[in-house]
Amino acid sequence: MALKLKKNYKQWFFLIPLALFILDYFLIMTGIIKPIDNFVYQLLQILINERVTPIVIMVTHLGSFIGIIGAICVSFIISKRIALVCLAASFIQQLLNRIIKFIVKRPRPSVVHLVNETNYSFPSGHAMAITCLYGLFIYYLYHSKLKYRKLLISGCIIIILFVTLSRIYLGVHYFSDVFGGVMLSLSLIMYMSNIPSFNA
Repeated sequence: MALKLKKNYKQWFFLIPLALFILDYFLIMTGIIKPIDNFVYQLLQILINERVTPIVIMVTHLGSFIGIIGAICVSFIISKRIALVCLAASFIQQLLNRIIKFIVKRPRPSVVHLVNETNYSFPSGHAMAITCLYGLFIYYLYHSKLKYRKLLISGCIIIILFVTLSRIYLGVHYFSDVFGGVMLSLSLIMYMSNIPSFNA
């Protein structure tokens, strides 16, 4: 009975990051978060130089369409089922991202963009994509019995962190864009974890 109650309680955890996403949207629409967006951007601008920028551009490509598909193909070699789950989740997050961007229509930061981007800013597509995929990797690694799972999980977290920060460094997103993208993908992962076939 206690185990069942615990399971029922956990199935609603996805609402926490979803609520944070909604709060983030509210703070954007009211302009309350603008000082934080500006502070984080200015903080990362200190790091900008000709040697660092090419590295950051390479890192940010991990969250691009090619980077995500490449990672899914590698996971397919390890586990076909996990790869298919990752592919389905990536498709869903991409669809959500496009719909929300179309509805919100938030312009990108009016600063120098170090890479070319043409669509809207909120939520960050790269942040959503990298968090969704590598968040799933973390989920499956955590429930695996791999010897070096802690090291691999740490690597996934670092990749998520670096890619999300790279979007602010490159001037194509606000902090609130990437935060919203991360929260929405975390909510998606937590929701999907309630589906029996997800854990089969």
